[in-house]
Amino acid sequence: MKTFLRISLLAILFATFVTTSNGQGVQLSVSQYEQMKTDGTLPSEFHVEYSTLPSGVVTPDAKKKPAHGGQPKGGGQTNGLCNCWIEPDGNYTLAMTPNDDFSSDLISLPFQFNLYGTNYTDCYVNNNGNVSFGSPYGTYSADPFPTAGFVMVAPFWADVDTRGEDGNGLNGGTVKYLITPTAFYVNWTEVGYFSSQTDKHNTFQLIITDGTDPVIGVGNNVSFCYKEMEWTTGSASQGVGGFGGIPSTVGANQGNGVDFIQFTRNDHPGLDYDGPFGIPDGVDWLDFQNFRFTTAVSTQNIPPITSSNFLCDTIEVCMGELVNFDVTFLTPEGDQSIINTTASGPTIDNFASTVVNLGTSATINVQFIPTIADTGFHVVTFTGQDNGADSLISTVTIVLVVYYTPAPPPIITGDTVACPGQGVVLTAGGGYDDYIWTNGFYGPVILVGPGTYLCLATSGNCRLASNSITVDSVPNPSPFITGAQVACGGVPSILNTDQPYETYNWSTNSTDPSITVGTGTYTVTVTNEFGCIGTSASVNVVSANDPVASFTSDNAQSVFPGTIIQFTNQSTINGSTIVSYSWFVDSVFAGNGQTITELFETPGQYTITLTVTTADGCSDTFTFVQTVIPTEIIIPNVFSPNNDNENDALNFKGVEYYENTKLQVFNRWGNEVFASSNYKNTWRPTDEPEGTYFYILKMENGKEYTGHVTLLR
Repeated sequence: MKTFLRISLLAILFATFVTTSNGQGVQLSVSQYEQMKTDGTLPSEFHVEYSTLPSGVVTPDAKKKPAHGGQPKGGGQTNGLCNCWIEPDGNYTLAMTPNDDFSSDLISLPFQFNLYGTNYTDCYVNNNGNVSFGSPYGTYSADPFPTAGFVMVAPFWADVDTRGEDGNGLNGGTVKYLITPTAFYVNWTEVGYFSSQTDKHNTFQLIITDGTDPVIGVGNNVSFCYKEMEWTTGSASQGVGGFGGIPSTVGANQGNGVDFIQFTRNDHPGLDYDGPFGIPDGVDWLDFQNFRFTTAVSTQNIPPITSSNFLCDTIEVCMGELVNFDVTFLTPEGDQSIINTTASGPTIDNFASTVVNLGTSATINVQFIPTIADTGFHVVTFTGQDNGADSLISTVTIVLVVYYTPAPPPIITGDTVACPGQGVVLTAGGGYDDYIWTNGFYGPVILVGPGTYLCLATSGNCRLASNSITVDSVPNPSPFITGAQVACGGVPSILNTDQPYETYNWSTNSTDPSITVGTGTYTVTVTNEFGCIGTSASVNVVSANDPVASFTSDNAQSVFPGTIIQFTNQSTINGSTIVSYSWFVDSVFAGNGQTITELFETPGQYTITLTVTTADGCSDTFTFVQTVIPTEIIIPNVFSPNNDNENDALNFKGVEYYENTKLQVFNRWGNEVFASSNYKNTWRPTDEPEGTYFYILKMENGKEYTGHVTLLR
């Protein structure tokens, strides 16, 4: 009675201001609004001033024609978990008190929900079977998708009425929601239809996520789940007894006339279904269905449709029995293909699957043999993905129960490889009633060639499957001899094979993995791990001498800038011919003849290198350092040994190219503070104070430099 009283007060105290298509304002109470809805006299287009309504109360928005004529894309159907329903508990919040055409307050989401390229962080729960973005909707007669003006995700858009048949809300159902960090749950539980009818109820659920919540599968962001669905249409939408009139709509719509998905429209009872865009379907087709899909795309297409004899069913098998069934994914569009399928049974040890993809359909075949560790219940999940512009994934899950059986399955033993022209014997063991192999042979022992084999052995009421064994056709080995076929330096060559083998037989009669040889021709015959035999191609080995690289200079001493020097090859070889000369000056290529001529213009030390190569591929290198000394020494007048890497040392530029250069440094009192008999610009005093110092620099040629230099920190 308290709930009824509160609704009655709301009807009295709050009014709805409706603007009609001719621009004239009409102020209605909630009861007047309901009467006009019942009579069918509400304006075809109207807008509600929401500021005049109480919190949580909204009324229908204006219907509009599509804003543009873009080519619509969308629709489709997919299946998922049979037990998808999540029962509302004490953590759920009541979205609205019993009402007709109301909406919740704006609800903030702690995540972003992507609806065809637009991210939303808040939404409204509308009593009429949908969640909307940007605006609440009280519209009770559903449009087909795509449609402009409605931005919504609609698990069942129809005229939901939760007030109960006498308006007291006792049996009209509830609309509740739950928010988690990555998901938003809305459950319409046992809801009736307009006007306050409760002879039939619908129970359905919506989950939207950020696409990462595993409750509906990573990559999906929308899930519709249905329990019993018993009505389609309210009386204000021309329905009679919950059916007929304007059909309900199931899907999602971005509101631009292009981006949407539509699974079905329903206006009658029954299980009939002819696709998302055919005639309206039977609402019982939705019973216990689950649709999981993504709207995190800019343009929708139809997701793959699943087909199997085992959808929403339980498969019962014996331990050790061969499990073998198919799940097929289809693409409704003729210009699309299935590009990816998966099958997962994470709690089953021997779970295995194969895929046959024919383009517009792909069939996953599951074959495995349960063990004792697999006894109990398991969930097996399948996915299929299309190659549409907005590629979508469909998911289906089945339950598998494995029963314990005392008899062990047969175990196949035998060789698993066959060399060319040979066969192998497979044995399945004894103690079974009969045997049949996958190649059609009978009995416990068979002789086979390459292929995959499995034996089904009957024991009591179970046909137990053996382990699967694959006999591979192993080619004869093709050994390749590695090692230096030219052994430079006159040393023997070591020959190996490119990979290890079980046995070796070299043409030298050695049975070792490698041999040491001189000049000659060699082969090797090997046996691999499977007993197959192969012989290598022959290789020719040459034991060759190294050349001795050398050259002379017409001026081997230190020279001054501007000097031209010729370097002449003097290399030798015993028993072969030198065919290549490569000259380099400081790693820069300088020529390939017997001689090179270089002009040295800048002081420094230059590395002259000659590499020679023989006709056998053997080579040697000779290096000589040519020193170019400056004609004058540049005398400094100041230096600053403060460890900033700039002018830290007493640097007589050019002195580094001279040998045996003596340096003496004296302070202002004539005390010697530094001396070197071969100075190379290395004095960086750390303890001497700032000031002027006297130096004497004596060159080996007798030339002497004296003067003063200032030390600054």
